[in-house]
Amino acid sequence: MTTPETQLAGYFAKVEPAMAKLGKALRAKLRARLPGLFEIVYVYERQNALVISYSPTERGYEGVCSISVYPDCVKLGFGRGAELSRSDPNKLLKGTGKTVRAVELNSVADFDRAEIEALIAAAVKLAGLRLDPNAKGAVIVKAEEQQARKAKPRPRA
Repeated sequence: MTTPETQLAGYFAKVEPAMAKLGKALRAKLRARLPGLFEIVYVYERQNALVISYSPTERGYEGVCSISVYPDCVKLGFGRGAELSRSDPNKLLKGTGKTVRAVELNSVADFDRAEIEALIAAAVKLAGLRLDPNAKGAVIVKAEEQQARKAKPRPRA
């Protein structure tokens, strides 16, 4: 039986090496910054993306933020980014969706910038979370559920 960590490693192995390396490094940083949150793993084949959502629940859409690893970039996304963008003085958040906004990160040093930390802190505050530095989060792989749903025939209307 494979563990969620083994499955996640397999998904990273399918990503372009430089982006996988950056994604793994940013994952380590986010795990340290957001202790106790669930890491919900999704694979979006149409967008060619590996997404890890950091959520206080087992539902990824309730995530405070996420890492999206694409073939050519890695983005730090915020589930309530539209709300955060109102108080984003540096206009780092990009996107036009109703809720999600993201910042493209080109290096681990980008993550360490004060403006990025301010966005993460604001997202945690907006979510009303109190993070416990001793809490251990769990990795939940939803990619297989996605595949099962996609393969399931849909009833005709």
